[in-house]
Amino acid sequence: MEIVSVTFSQSINEFRNYLIESNRSKNTIKSYVQDLLILENWLFSRHADPIMVEAITKTDIKDFEREIKTTSTLSPATVNRKLVSVKKWAAYLFESKFSPVNLGQEISIMKVQKQNTIRWLTRQEVGRLLHAVQLTKHKNFPKGLLHETLIILLVNLGLRIEEACSLTKNSISFRNNLINVLGKGSKHRVVPLTEKTKSHILFWLENRENDSDYILVSSRSSQLSTRAAQHILKKYSTQLGIEITPHSLRHTYCKQLADSGVGLQSIADLAGHSSMDTTRIYVTPSIKELQTALKKTEF
Repeated sequence: MEIVSVTFSQSINEFRNYLIESNRSKNTIKSYVQDLLILENWLFSRHADPIMVEAITKTDIKDFEREIKTTSTLSPATVNRKLVSVKKWAAYLFESKFSPVNLGQEISIMKVQKQNTIRWLTRQEVGRLLHAVQLTKHKNFPKGLLHETLIILLVNLGLRIEEACSLTKNSISFRNNLINVLGKGSKHRVVPLTEKTKSHILFWLENRENDSDYILVSSRSSQLSTRAAQHILKKYSTQLGIEITPHSLRHTYCKQLADSGVGLQSIADLAGHSSMDTTRIYVTPSIKELQTALKKTEF
């Protein structure tokens, strides 16, 4: 097999381009690159600069694995993430003929005992949040109505914050009660629209101050930014003393579905999860639920 000779730095650039073409998220790509830069710095103690990929051996990678596992102060989950980055990079190099062997083939991932630390809101907490929003509406109706609409899109439809802020009127079929959502990695999914949520969105569209193709607009912009949306939730979080984030509201949506008996595959489809392991957390007791159970049983 004829090998294409590249430096380590060039291999990172090639791998980055591959990830972009594969529609991986910006955060995922950033994490992969940062992890590979750690490996590159480690390899400088063994190889001349510039480091040539074809000169790297499986022994180099195994020694790196051993050191990061035994001397690192990082959590096992973080160590695993870095090793997965190396494994995926190595597999790409081998398949693309930048390396004569799959350098990461012998890397072993550490077993990590998973505990469900995901935070979702109880129905009582959501009630407190919506009550606080009602008070905002009493003082400033357009502002409060925007806040209410944002929260409803997240907690009643399970949208990610980017999905909610990017939602347009054309993506909603009020006739068929369906929403076409453009999710992570440019993946589309269809989310049913209930009558209650539908009525609220229509009321919002009729009463908002600015007209726009985007559903969420502010008094200053034709599209609510994700930063502005996060800022809105942070204010209520501080006011109520409850951890309220876009993700905690999305988690609440999924948890409510699970508690109502909806199957894991259906929840995964509705939420746009790429892995069932992500969905499974909603049927696994959370730390908070375990603490509550222990309080009832302790002597």
